[in-house]
Amino acid sequence: MTLLQVLPVCILWGVVGIRLLGLWFGWKPGILPAVSLVALGATLNIDPVYLAVDQLLGGRNLLNLIVHLLMGVGMTELSRLLLRVTGRSSRQVKVLISIGVILGLAQIVLLAVSDTRGSAANFTDTFGDAPTIALYQAMFFVWFGAVTGYTGVETLRRNRRGESRAFRLGFDILSIGCLAGVLAAAAKMVQIGTEILGSGTGYVGVLVIGYQVLLALMIMGFAVGFIIPLWERIQGTFRTRTRRSQDLAKLRPIVTRLIQTDEGRRSMDAASISLDSRTSKTQLYRWFIFIGDIRVLNPELLTPEEIDIIDKIGRRIEHNGSPARCTARTGG
Repeated sequence: MTLLQVLPVCILWGVVGIRLLGLWFGWKPGILPAVSLVALGATLNIDPVYLAVDQLLGGRNLLNLIVHLLMGVGMTELSRLLLRVTGRSSRQVKVLISIGVILGLAQIVLLAVSDTRGSAANFTDTFGDAPTIALYQAMFFVWFGAVTGYTGVETLRRNRRGESRAFRLGFDILSIGCLAGVLAAAAKMVQIGTEILGSGTGYVGVLVIGYQVLLALMIMGFAVGFIIPLWERIQGTFRTRTRRSQDLAKLRPIVTRLIQTDEGRRSMDAASISLDSRTSKTQLYRWFIFIGDIRVLNPELLTPEEIDIIDKIGRRIEHNGSPARCTARTGG
């Protein structure tokens, strides 16, 4: 059972690690806060971790509420971001968020009036026969199933034109993960029903295992679904940095020679030229603009081979939408 909890959590923290690495490359936080909340909630829900932390909180299963809130907020935020990326309307998500806030407050009240002394990793199995706890659990899992189900349906209905192969594969896996989440919520609702009615006790063990398996599949689906396009993006970032480093290496001898000319000395301060070994876009653009200025002042300072190198780099910069577009080629 613990392995079913630990493996998906490790993969989920892998997503967090990749997003943190992306921040170093200048990415926006994006899904990082939401995935971090889900990963934290899933980590606290691992049986040994849950029992240890809840004891520190007084042994009243307050941690169960904290896990619900972390998972609920994280999954709802992920749903909102996914729908925005796929171009689907988020109006229904706003309704779900509003309902989620109300249900979250209701859960706090229900847990406060219930006797839940004694930390229990199998919370539903231990306290599920109490009406207030049955309602407390049902509120969360109905909401959880609604959010994941709506996200899965809308993600499948997205317009796939223009998607990369990695993005398409990742979001299809996310949709499957959402389906597993709906089934996990359904299994938990059946368990809640059997506990409150006191029937079907022979099937409780099967329901618990089924819920854990489906929840693990959901978390892994989300984790893998996010990792695939993120990994492609990181590879693209590394390719871009390598290409930029190569372009700077080709331009360095040209810039080094030009700054020794009269035209180069006049243009050097205006272009903020530095020969430091940096691979930033700013360095490349400044060198490119500097060469463009020299090309206007005295085109004869550049050899045909150098012009060919500059034009090739200029086309790449233009293709990438650089503000330095065409500067060296047109002198504008």
